[in-house]
Amino acid sequence: MARFICDICGDEFEQRSRYEKHRQTSHPRQAVSSADIEKALKGVTFPQRRDALCEAIDDEDPEVRRIVARLPARKYRDAAEVARAFGELRSHETLPDDQPSKTGGERALQAPSAARFASLFAGLRFPASRDELKAHARGRASEEELRTLEAFGEHTYESMADVARELGRVT
Repeated sequence: MARFICDICGDEFEQRSRYEKHRQTSHPRQAVSSADIEKALKGVTFPQRRDALCEAIDDEDPEVRRIVARLPARKYRDAAEVARAFGELRSHETLPDDQPSKTGGERALQAPSAARFASLFAGLRFPASRDELKAHARGRASEEELRTLEAFGEHTYESMADVARELGRVT
């Protein structure tokens, strides 16, 4: 009767060494990925310093914690910057500063977001014209958001999805 049974595939082994070799070759541990790091940091509010990110990782993820501890000691604005630093760590090369996580993040902070526009139109019944959108948003929208609405085409919007598409077109 076998003394060692693989809990993954059910193979049976008489010797511990053969069982361990089987585990290493047939079921190797996956290397930590950016997705693993992002999952471990779920719920963390950014910006955060590297040390605070390490503290936020559960004890169940010691390998992820070790990797985050090896990232450059600085403040990270979002999970994309953490993933970028992890990529640099894995590839041993520093990427230029104009990577999408930096330039896109800065642009996103300046541009009106679809989520913000969706909150402006909460309770609005569709279909709606551009003037109805403006009237509904007036009093809650910033000047920039009202200027963005002015750039919308003068047609009927059937749903919030139409509004989001138009927002993408004008920004």
